[in-house]
This record gives sequence, C-alpha cells and structure tokens, in this order.
Amino acid sequence: MAQQYHEYFNPAQADKFNETIGKKDSTFELTYFGLHGLGNTAREIIYASGGKVKNIIVTDENWAEKKPFAPFGVVPLLKETSSDGTVVQVAESDSIERYLSRKFGLFGDSAFEETVVNTFVSNISGLLSDLIQKYFNSSEAEREAKKESIFNGVVAPWIKHHERHLAANKSNGHYVGNKLTLADIKSSYAITSILAIAPEGTISESNTPGLWNLKNTVDKIPSLAAWRATDEYKEFQAENIKLLGF
Repeated sequence: MAQQYHEYFNPAQADKFNETIGKKDSTFELTYFGLHGLGNTAREIIYASGGKVKNIIVTDENWAEKKPFAPFGVVPLLKETSSDGTVVQVAESDSIERYLSRKFGLFGDSAFEETVVNTFVSNISGLLSDLIQKYFNSSEAEREAKKESIFNGVVAPWIKHHERHLAANKSNGHYVGNKLTLADIKSSYAITSILAIAPEGTISESNTPGLWNLKNTVDKIPSLAAWRATDEYKEFQAENIKLLGF
C-alpha cells in the first residue's frame, strides 16, 4: 500500500501557502515547551513584526497526545490562520523561522541580501548548537570546569568574526543594510546565551560596539519589548534559566 503524504507536506497545499505568505493579518499558534529554547526566535519574529502568538504548551501530560501529529515527533510546530480562515502548518524550528521571515520581510531587499542573512543565521545557529551541546546541557560543576575552554575555543572566535562583520556595516545595529532581519533577531538570542558564559564586560559598548548596538536595537523594538514584559515571557525565561542557565 502506497504511503500518503503527512498533512504538513501534502503538495495540495501549495496554493494555500502562496496565498497566505503575503498576508500580514494572520493569527499564529506555536506548539512548544514552556520555555524559550527552539521556539524563541519564531515567537520574537512574530512579535517584532507586530503579530501575536497563542502558545500551546507541551507538558509531560499532553505530549503523548500531541506527538503523533508532529511530522518528526518533535516540536516546535507552527499553525497560521489567515483572516479568511485559510490554515497552513510548518514544522521544524529552522523552517518556521525562515517561513515567518519571508512573510514579514526579514531577508533584506535582494537575493544577495537574503543569501548574506541566511549565511549569518547559519553561523549563529551553529554557535547556539555548540553552546547547548557542549556547555548548557552539562551539570553546574561540569559547566564551571568547561567554561574557560568553551569561551576561548567557541565563543571568543565567534565574537571576533561577528564584530568584524558588524563593523563593516558601520555597527548600526544590523547585519545587513539598515533594517531588521532574521540574523539580527537570532543574534540577539545568541548574545543572551553568551552573557551567561563570557567574563563580565566581554559584550559592551566599548569592547564590542557592533554586537552591543545590535542587541540594543532588537531590545528596543516596541512590540517585542511589550512581549518581553509579559508574565508569560517571564515564565518562559525562568524555565529557560532553570534548564539551560540563560
């Protein structure tokens, strides 16, 4: 018997996606755990772009019920409903982030800028993956023993390279041009993780003006700042610190 497409991957949805990608009045549901983690960038893209997210929280009690509907048995999962009732669904954090970035114009203004944004995002994702696997997933004692070597071997080179590229863009708070992109939002989260491992003052206005200005630029987006002031965000932050240390 021939296998059928999973509902997320059925080509019959192509027209729905083509119609929905250009609409800015959609509502969003993000299914993920009650922390930032792999759901953070997707949430921040939506809030920074003026939208809102209904967070569907995965718990030990309800995960067994939800897991069979996930294409790969993992979260996050995004559900978008446009004003006319059209529904599209996207799985996997990277795919969700890129889908939303295309919708909200966070890839720059040309094929070249999109390529550059994607390149920075790939490198930022690599740093986050390295830090979580090699450092934040360790016990407190193991973290203390690893901290210096991880900082010198992973974090310091990343800071050097990104500071140089941001300086080439005049340290104006953005990686590409003078407008918000996915790379800016993703890097802001990476900087938060760096602050949990780096010596005090490593990221500062005098030492790293490019990264400093970038984080301040993202932090000051009014709709994003409003989301970060909510009780729900603070609950996610507390859980993130509890599980990952930042």
